[in-house]
Amino acid sequence: MLFLFGFSFSVKCQIEIPGTNLTIEMVKARKIGVLSVQFAGSYNVLSGKDNKRVQVRLKVRSRDGDLTIFDPNKLSLLSDQFNARFSVSEVLFASFFQTRGFQMLTTNDTEKPVFAKYDSSVPNTFNNYTFEGYKDCSIDLNFGTNRKPIIHTIYFRPQNIDKNVLDVYFVVPNELTTGKLYFGDTLISEIDIR
Repeated sequence: MLFLFGFSFSVKCQIEIPGTNLTIEMVKARKIGVLSVQFAGSYNVLSGKDNKRVQVRLKVRSRDGDLTIFDPNKLSLLSDQFNARFSVSEVLFASFFQTRGFQMLTTNDTEKPVFAKYDSSVPNTFNNYTFEGYKDCSIDLNFGTNRKPIIHTIYFRPQNIDKNVLDVYFVVPNELTTGKLYFGDTLISEIDIR
């Protein structure tokens, strides 16, 4: 007798980040619907009608189990379709209520929003990595009016972590369906956005 067994499995691997004590595994990526309810603490970056929010869930671990600094500003989503590199809009520890996240910082020292702090000692490391032929798209929010704009580029304070699941959010064009997730210049995963 001949038995045929069909196996279906997906390969998920932890990517070691060169020069750090970190490994990162991409768990899933999905579009966040308009009606999704999230308890994101004190802020929630909305996407507007021409864009959508994308959630990427990551397992981040230190290789030796000790606390290790994790800088979420080094994460970016690259789109070949738009020749663009998108920065993170929100970073939260994955839990039922998602009330704890990374502290939001701003590059603008004037008229700061209440949920973002200005700290010149913490650089925005998103700007340290560029990909030739790709436009860098940081999160620039206008806290003024169209006639008197007050633009703030937001980024996040790095934190010590040892073994955490993080929900990372990006604001991207509605038409974007695939991309590549990078940490610095290290490819973490290619993603399909459902």
